[in-house]
Amino acid sequence: MDKIKNMGVDNLVEVGSNVEVNGSINGNGNIITIKDAPLGSSLRIIINGNNNKITIGQNSRCRNLDVRIGNHVHAYETLLSIGDDFSCEHDCKFVLYNSGNKLEIGNDCMFSNSIIVRCGESPHLIFDNITGEYLDVSEGVKVGNHVWIGEMSYITKRCWIPDESIVAACSVATRHFEDPHSVIGGNPAKVIRENVKWIRNRGSFEEGSSFQKSYLEANNKFRR
Repeated sequence: MDKIKNMGVDNLVEVGSNVEVNGSINGNGNIITIKDAPLGSSLRIIINGNNNKITIGQNSRCRNLDVRIGNHVHAYETLLSIGDDFSCEHDCKFVLYNSGNKLEIGNDCMFSNSIIVRCGESPHLIFDNITGEYLDVSEGVKVGNHVWIGEMSYITKRCWIPDESIVAACSVATRHFEDPHSVIGGNPAKVIRENVKWIRNRGSFEEGSSFQKSYLEANNKFRR
């Protein structure tokens, strides 16, 4: 169900079943496409600007995800793209304040609560004091497939998280990370463990896998 206040022209909003969206669009030519969710999914979306695009894939579940594009300075040509099977807990916020900002999140990602992804600093302006070069530019924030981001993490405008990785709780991730199957943590974040595999829950085990066997063995030690 879509409760977005439309204050422009040529804005397209397509919201699938079991999804509730509220907020506002102040601008023209913006596109919001959210596919069906298996359970109740809710978002607040505020867009100030023109020709921005938001897409969220199938089977995703958001618990009051807050998306902001632009502010009192309008943003143009931003992109928020989230793949299938995404989930996020309460109080997550995705901020694309600068024109041209991109936030791309792959399939089967799991975000805990109180995570902030900030793609730019607008309306504030940052320059090199010697050359006058404008510094608040970004190649975009990219989160690969099957990534787990821990609670209260902060992801900044130049961060790339590779496939199959974990970002530890309360981390501040500020740069490109290259190797999949990594645990990334700290402030500033760095790789703290390699060759990890995470599984969403017990129902996601491949029957008879080494992961399932070691999990059952570990838990059987505590049974009396």
